[in-house]
Amino acid sequence: MLSPEQTIEDRDAGDWDAPLHDRGQPPEPVAGTLISLTAAAAPADTLRRFRLSQADLMPTVRRLELDWPCSVAMMQRFAEYVTGVPVCHPRDPESRSGSPIPVLFLCLQKGLGAYDAAADESDDRRLLAFVDGLCQEAARLLSGIALFTPDNDCWMAGNGTALHGWLATCDARGVTVHRSQRRGASHQRVLSAIGRYVVLARERAILERVRRADATP
Repeated sequence: MLSPEQTIEDRDAGDWDAPLHDRGQPPEPVAGTLISLTAAAAPADTLRRFRLSQADLMPTVRRLELDWPCSVAMMQRFAEYVTGVPVCHPRDPESRSGSPIPVLFLCLQKGLGAYDAAADESDDRRLLAFVDGLCQEAARLLSGIALFTPDNDCWMAGNGTALHGWLATCDARGVTVHRSQRRGASHQRVLSAIGRYVVLARERAILERVRRADATP
């Protein structure tokens, strides 16, 4: 975790994982083209697709939004960060099927499942279960990879930039996925970056209080 005084950008200063343009060609892609045309869709449209395709989860979504209205903004920001990219992960051969499931859908399924499983817990702990489930699944799926454009611009989930904004600057149809051991693709960096982007200050303070209480003997 970053210290309160240290930002992701501070820790990246001078790091090889920061801007990668013109730093040599990336390795050959290991999972083919990652980005579909739907990946650049507006986050609200991507979330709408999720709601339409996951009717069985809608009661949980409604409970979450009723208990925590801020979760609407959280899901919107999460959709901005991961977009509707399909899962084509180097470590998961099954993800290379003809119809891979979007990362966003898998993460929301995990987060909402955790929220449902914590139904008997306090409001704060239910929110923590949702956020942890959401972000841990995203880190599992997006760590260890980097996305490259044909011009060798790079995106890694641990560098703090929302994928939706990055895709707006390039031709998404040419983006490919590559294995990466750079710090910007490490599991902890991805987890930290997504959490900081998705969870705003007020809710972050609430969740930290819950974690501290749980850690107290």
